[in-house]
Amino acid sequence: MSPEDVADRMGGVCPVIHYYEAGVHSPSVSRLGDLALALGCAPDDLIASPRGEASLVDLRSVAGFTTASVAARLRGDPASHGQLIDHRKIRDLEEERKVPGKMLWDPETSGLLASALARMYGVPPRVLMDA
Repeated sequence: MSPEDVADRMGGVCPVIHYYEAGVHSPSVSRLGDLALALGCAPDDLIASPRGEASLVDLRSVAGFTTASVAARLRGDPASHGQLIDHRKIRDLEEERKVPGKMLWDPETSGLLASALARMYGVPPRVLMDA
């Protein structure tokens, strides 16, 4: 299938597809679903990493969440213990930066949050911890 065909099926423009192919740009979470539909595959087929090499961003994207939606769901989860979780903290976690606050300082809280994220992303906790 040509990039033009993919663009037609997605209702987009061909240069964007070329950018995706070249790795210049990556599709947003919402466009990833459109791209997968146009190609006749699952979204995780497009971003799947070799076993054991998935990142937190990969897991979140495959599950169809944005950093803001993850933060909102975690804030509503009892595992958050009233933590002030926002999209910036999720992004910091994904980029392996220090997360401000006590979100990860307490082993019990961090374990509960990791379990909540694993459930949200639909993966076993070990996969999340390896990411």
